[in-house]
Amino acid sequence: MSQVYTKDFEIQCPPQQRTWRQVSKKIAALPLPGIPIRLILTKVEQDTLTFESSFIDTDREPVWSSLLDLNIRQRVSNQPFVAVSIIPTGVRAEIGGFAGDATPSTNLLASACDYLIANPNAVTASDIYFGQDNVLYLEGNLICQLLLGNIGVIPEKRKNIAAIIEKPRDERFLNNVLNALNGLRAVGGINIDPVVVTGGAVETECTYSQYGNASGEFQGIDALMKALDVVENSSARAVALMTTLQVDDKIRQAYYRGESIPNPWGGAEAIMTHMTTNFYPFTAAHAPLLLEWEHTGFGKLVDPRDGAELISSAYVCSPLNGLINSPRPVSFDTPIAAGETRISVENISAVVMPETTVGNIPFFASLDQGVPVILVKDNTTKYDITPERLQIETQGRKIYCVNSYMEASGLLLALRNGIAVESTIRPIPQIKPIFL
Repeated sequence: MSQVYTKDFEIQCPPQQRTWRQVSKKIAALPLPGIPIRLILTKVEQDTLTFESSFIDTDREPVWSSLLDLNIRQRVSNQPFVAVSIIPTGVRAEIGGFAGDATPSTNLLASACDYLIANPNAVTASDIYFGQDNVLYLEGNLICQLLLGNIGVIPEKRKNIAAIIEKPRDERFLNNVLNALNGLRAVGGINIDPVVVTGGAVETECTYSQYGNASGEFQGIDALMKALDVVENSSARAVALMTTLQVDDKIRQAYYRGESIPNPWGGAEAIMTHMTTNFYPFTAAHAPLLLEWEHTGFGKLVDPRDGAELISSAYVCSPLNGLINSPRPVSFDTPIAAGETRISVENISAVVMPETTVGNIPFFASLDQGVPVILVKDNTTKYDITPERLQIETQGRKIYCVNSYMEASGLLLALRNGIAVESTIRPIPQIKPIFL
């Protein structure tokens, strides 16, 4: 039986060793309870780093390298100009921590790029999807694998998307989702095949960790994997998951009232899609399966950033639209077919993320790979891991702090056009000649 576990562990790592090359070696030396599928740095105390991590104990073999594997790649080109925007899930980011409310900021960044790779929660909004065509919708585990140098991605429009629906206890809920899928087929002309209903429940309880991050506890992972096996034997290489997410109603109502808590669904959804993309060669996204009609919240006035959730009951139209624009993941050394564009860490020109969320694999991997990192100050979160907290020396490293996504897009334009960032800032630092 496959089982997902989330637990904390500590490693000893002085500031001068805080890159993924060093951190991953120390983690790999621990007696881990399974294959790591999600790792988040949650606490820094002197030389001690505490990680909150999800693992899966299973007999299955992953399709990609371990998240603890790092392959340093040499930068080869900035053509096409590609950036990555990451807004971690389940940390109550003020921009992107709700229902697709980072779409305008994401599109602004994308306007400075040929391609912008973005994680789904930033632009997914139940039935509403407005990501630009050059926004590549890529699940968080695959973004990690990309920046670790383990995979490449090939931009393409998906011609076929699979859907997996947890077997509901009430047929009306299944019909509700099927109506949404049929609507996408009839109006959007989207090919959705196969549509698989699981043989049993995929029970997920949404929780919060002791650090306040959204997380989850899982049952029925094998039922989900059996459905994924069906998809793997089809022509589809993108899959939308629709499973129930159990949230205490008091937490649900507090979140909709705008209280300062993270989206309670986000962490569990991330863990589930990370599991999927670790063991199957798909891109993936998740949509909650409605449990109770009362949970639709029709008639309630909520925070504008959550409006999209309250006008939907199927929640799946936006993820499916995003998956149409999800690039195809391939092994790093996969030959490129004529006419294809393969994006790898070799041509990633920048990674953009909130300033307080640097305790993640993309940040550490970017330091190792020499990819510039742009940190956005005004996208605050409940998380509080900054370069200062990490005691990472930013001098001489390509780490830039900006106030807003407006500034971040301008910085991307400078990088794209070869304008020295320092030349736009006052005072301009003096040249330091090397005397031989």
